[in-house]
Amino acid sequence: MEEYTVAGDAFKPDVTLDKEKGIFTFSGRSIPENAAVAFEPILNWWSEYLQNPNPKTVIDLNFDYINSSSMKQLVKLFGMLDEVNGKSTAVNVVWHYNNDDTDSKAQAMRLSKMVKFPIKIVADTTK
Repeated sequence: MEEYTVAGDAFKPDVTLDKEKGIFTFSGRSIPENAAVAFEPILNWWSEYLQNPNPKTVIDLNFDYINSSSMKQLVKLFGMLDEVNGKSTAVNVVWHYNNDDTDSKAQAMRLSKMVKFPIKIVADTTK
């Protein structure tokens, strides 16, 4: 399976999805004009990955900001992961947030209540 990488910009996050290395990261801002279009190749990659996932899938999220339409796409991804968690892979998510960003922490806490896999919420005090 091919690695999927996107260099972020002012509107889209950096994304690295590498099955071979077990690296699944999102970082930066996610405020695309059309989140459904921006996330379509990401969701397609995950759909293919989940047909034969690694025994353990750890996703590292480090968003500076994520808008509500991007969150909807993230919820879709988490729904896909929730379906296979514990069956074909053990899913874990690490959500990093700026210690002063209570909105990001609240988003992570809401998401953690929607899924069966663990979301570790980590405050970054260096930002």
